[in-house]
Parts: sequence; structure tokens; C-alpha cells
Amino acid sequence: MVILYVGLGMAMITGISAMFRIANNIYNLNSISYFKQSEYFQTILPTNDKKIIEFLNDYSDSNADVCSKVKEELNKLKNTDYSPDAKTPDRRNPFFGNSCALVDKDLRHRVLINKNQNGNYTLFSCYLKKSANFCSYELEPEPEKENL
Repeated sequence: MVILYVGLGMAMITGISAMFRIANNIYNLNSISYFKQSEYFQTILPTNDKKIIEFLNDYSDSNADVCSKVKEELNKLKNTDYSPDAKTPDRRNPFFGNSCALVDKDLRHRVLINKNQNGNYTLFSCYLKKSANFCSYELEPEPEKENL
């Protein structure tokens, strides 16, 4: 009978210490895992996007001229050199398929401007990766290969 109580005591102590270990790991989990801050927020790009949105909210001229007018406004800012860029690869996309595009190669900033169904302008922008010409959301994901 003594052996049974010793075994139960050992099992109880092992269970309690395991719960302490799990609780300690959960408590320390926040300092181990973190979200990587996007490079976009470490640049001047959010400020440029705010300027574009402010300009688009007040813009009432022709839809055909919107990119050239935005380009003029952006190039008034210091250290910017936006120029027209290639249209998005998927022209059928309802969000940015008919958008006009501007890019600043030095800042690696791509801007897509499109008139939505409500008559307002929508803005899509991204921080381009080193070898990218388009934003990641403009490209269709590659189909998964089936395992044979």
C-alpha cells in the first residue's frame, strides 16, 4: 500500500511540475514570438500615400488625367520622382485592373489609382521588393502542384 501512495505522490508532483513548465512557456511566449514589422512603415511611403489620398478626395477633373495630376503633386515633394508605370498584369481584376500606375524606382513605391463604382478614387500601393515590378497582390498565386 505504501508503494501505491508513493507512486501516486510522484505522479501528482510530476503533473504539477509539468503544469508549471507549460504555464512558464506560455508566459514567456510573447517575448519569443513577434511580428516582423513591414519595411513599408519604416519609410516615407505612408506619408506619400496620405498625400495622394488627400489629393484624390479633392480631385474632380477628368479620370484620364488623374495619374498625371497625382504625379505632379507627388513630384512637388522633395526626394520623389514618380513616373508612369506598366499596368497591372491581370486587367480583368475588378479592384485594380483598369488602374493607372505610378512608380518611384528609388523609393520602390508603386501606386495604383482607380475610379470605383461610386465615382470615388481608390488607392492601392506597396513597397516593391528588390527585383519586383508589380505589387504581390497584383500577381496571381501560382497553382499548387499535385503530388503524384
